[in-house]
Amino acid sequence: MAKTISARHMPTRAHHCAPCPFLDTGWTHMRPLLTERALTGTTPICHSTGGKDALVKSQGPAQICRGARDLQIQFFYRIGFLEAETEEAWEAKRRELGI
Repeated sequence: MAKTISARHMPTRAHHCAPCPFLDTGWTHMRPLLTERALTGTTPICHSTGGKDALVKSQGPAQICRGARDLQIQFFYRIGFLEAETEEAWEAKRRELGI
């Protein structure tokens, strides 16, 4: 059985990693899948930090994908769920919802 990792207390990467699917120079073939996941139920973990096969072991513990988080913030702001298009508004909404 696959191990489930909770993103609740996981930090978000400060910057995109080099292969980030949300960069035009990254693994763009993964973008549709990660976009669907980010907007319908789960927060993608950065490919460079997550799991036992992480690309860059020196990046430290698993972190939330910067590109996916930016996408989530933009989307939820545009539909009126967040007060602003910022990380602070994301955290405020999490606190409000108790998650």
